[in-house]
Amino acid sequence: MAPMGEAPATLCVESAPRPWRVLARAGASATRIELRRYTLPRPSEMWEVDDAPILSVVLPRAEGSHGDIMYDAGDRNRYRVGRVMLRPAGIAMHSRGDGGIMDILTCRFDPERFEAATGLNDWDTQRLRLCAAIETPHVRSLAARLRREATEPGFASSLAVDALTDLLMVDLGRLLRGAHRGAAARGGLAPWQLARIEEALRASVGTWPSTQTLATLCGVSRSHLSRSYALATGKALSDHAAYIRIERAQDMIRAGDLPLGSIAHVLGFATASAFSAAFRRATGLTPRQFRQRQH
Repeated sequence: MAPMGEAPATLCVESAPRPWRVLARAGASATRIELRRYTLPRPSEMWEVDDAPILSVVLPRAEGSHGDIMYDAGDRNRYRVGRVMLRPAGIAMHSRGDGGIMDILTCRFDPERFEAATGLNDWDTQRLRLCAAIETPHVRSLAARLRREATEPGFASSLAVDALTDLLMVDLGRLLRGAHRGAAARGGLAPWQLARIEEALRASVGTWPSTQTLATLCGVSRSHLSRSYALATGKALSDHAAYIRIERAQDMIRAGDLPLGSIAHVLGFATASAFSAAFRRATGLTPRQFRQRQH
């Protein structure tokens, strides 16, 4: 976001050269997947529109990234943008951010296939708010696997990409159609509560969120949160929190040269040795060994 009194540079993808280059691609029958490296002014603004829905996944970088978006539809509210977001087909989006160099995985869905898989053809305020920051574990996990298929394709990669994109569209449909139902089936959590949990786990610095902290954010008791999270996602909240913690550690190690002790502090580990032990239990490698394998 631009500081007061400073006019940010503005890009319009329809009139300016594309501010990215493609680093990797993955083929699918109904989706075009690209890993792009964007080079943007600091700060930056951009209007974007496409006749197909596009899911964007911002990869972590050492200095972090912040921004907000406004969809040119409905009440034109501005929403905080998450690492994963969806721009529906035909709806212009105005984004503001701190710019710089960032890598973004984009999934451009075939419009007819997307509508058939998701059942979505209207976009009200509730759905657009969720589109700005999609933080559900299933969507993030599928996006991570698509990234790996784009950068490290393996046996039968095209079949894997087709299957992953179909599942991704189904999960997006379930999430966004559920925006009108409140709580999930069988007493689970509402989409906004799941998003709030995910945001807290992924944005925490210095102190790792406790179950009680997450329950307070969701307006429920600790016991209700643990039970409802399991109903909504099929996994224990403690297991998911531990997974996110290690995933963030891996992202931070990949993103730059931040000392391992500093990473341990950011993620709320009491000591560097506690961080190393937890990382090794989850990955089979120490943080130092994992860093060495990135070079």
